[in-house]
Amino acid sequence: MAENLLKQPILEEDQILKLIPQKPPFVMVDSLYEYTALTGKMGFTIPPDNLLVEKGIFSEPGVIEHMAQSMSLHRGYRGFIAGLDKPQTGFIGAIKSVEVLELPKAGSTLTTFVEILHEIMMVTLVTARTEDQNGKLIATSEMRTVTVD
Repeated sequence: MAENLLKQPILEEDQILKLIPQKPPFVMVDSLYEYTALTGKMGFTIPPDNLLVEKGIFSEPGVIEHMAQSMSLHRGYRGFIAGLDKPQTGFIGAIKSVEVLELPKAGSTLTTFVEILHEIMMVTLVTARTEDQNGKLIATSEMRTVTVD
């Protein structure tokens, strides 16, 4: 197992915003707990006023966007330690699979584990597994992301 390269978790909003291209109010990650070259552990406490909360429930698009932004946060930290001045932008190129088993309530905390399976040129194949604060699996996905800069 690869060593976690973070000396301590990154939990401050201003630090997270330096690592991702997304900006408020469309930010779906708020913490980076662990980072290795191929894996990461990210988190998000869902604000009740989040754009993707409907009737107190974080929507399926919200869960999927959280997983995608978790991948973006991994890429952003990789760029940061490589000395990049700003986070690289990208997008979901394809979703190979996604399964949302449960929609979390606003106010709950998600933990997402990402793993890079394959990377060639600017295309990354990555899996994500999202759990609620009790460790219950709520979603999984496998996506191709494309970095554009």
